[in-house]
Amino acid sequence: MLLKHNSPFPDIKGKIVEDRDVLQHLLKVEAEAASLANDAAIEADRRIALAEKQNRLRYEEQFTKTSAECVSKYNDEIAIVRASYQQELDVFRRGLDDIKEDKDGFNRLMESFLF
Repeated sequence: MLLKHNSPFPDIKGKIVEDRDVLQHLLKVEAEAASLANDAAIEADRRIALAEKQNRLRYEEQFTKTSAECVSKYNDEIAIVRASYQQELDVFRRGLDDIKEDKDGFNRLMESFLF
């Protein structure tokens, strides 16, 4: 509610300013403050979105690098285990190949068990 009488508020130049002028000035200052706050919120949202995008890219880059390292280590370990397994299997097969078949001895053993 505007006051009907004039208050003797001097301005910078010493002139008397009316209540209406003071209120209009305050409304103008408030509008400018709201505009600044809105601009700040928009800028903050822009910066947050940019930071999120950069963080997502860094995460994906690090994830890709780390997962590639893990796959590489896995493949290396699998190759080592397969080589070790193949080596043990070859030793076992050579051991079997070195055993001579004694069919006559086996047949005598079976006859002694069965008859």
